[in-house]
Amino acid sequence: MAMLATTFVACTKNDDSNVVDLGLPSGIKWAKTNVGAANPWDCGDYYAWGETQAKTDYDWNTYKYGNSDKLTKYCNNADSGNDGFTDALVTLESADDVATVLGADYSMPTIADWEELCSQCYWVWTSKYEGQDISGYIVYKAKSDADKGVIVNAEGTPSKSYSLSDAHIFLPLVGSRFNSSLPKEGLSGIYWSSSLNEKSPNCARYCYFDSGSVRPHPSWYYDRCNGFPVRPVCRP
Repeated sequence: MAMLATTFVACTKNDDSNVVDLGLPSGIKWAKTNVGAANPWDCGDYYAWGETQAKTDYDWNTYKYGNSDKLTKYCNNADSGNDGFTDALVTLESADDVATVLGADYSMPTIADWEELCSQCYWVWTSKYEGQDISGYIVYKAKSDADKGVIVNAEGTPSKSYSLSDAHIFLPLVGSRFNSSLPKEGLSGIYWSSSLNEKSPNCARYCYFDSGSVRPHPSWYYDRCNGFPVRPVCRP
């Protein structure tokens, strides 16, 4: 199934129509939708790490920067580089960051950004967001220090003090793509970060969540050729 990129209207850090201020210490704001999505509950497009075009087949044979042991960019290990190639790049450059489609102030979140979102916000699982038949997490701006880092999964009971009128973003479970399949749609949320896995540069960091947990830990990584959705951030 072909995935066609959506055209975004470029915006700036002072334009709040596309982003939400969740009161994070870093001052970054999170986009309301995935890249390529028209609504917060839509999956948007899937991207291999460091690629800016959606495609129909996601594997090392179609990857822009070589394969697992012949990388041509973002490689700090000669054993993984093409003919021993290495560079010092461990974070996506803007030219390889599809989130910049929103404007120069936008980027893919780093793994540290994902960790901050997890530790500073109040996460609530839902199986129907805005009446749509899609599961995921509503990530609220925390109303108290006690609420920061709280994950209310499918087995929990959320605080009645939070509602969709409060500042929040929604992260839908839209799965991932490998080859031409979509094996985890509706079962998991897997979102890229812009951070390379420095010990194994054929992989990059990501945030994973499902009905039971949220895991943005930097030790988690996936092959760069996989297709994951991207949720942009806007930096102050």
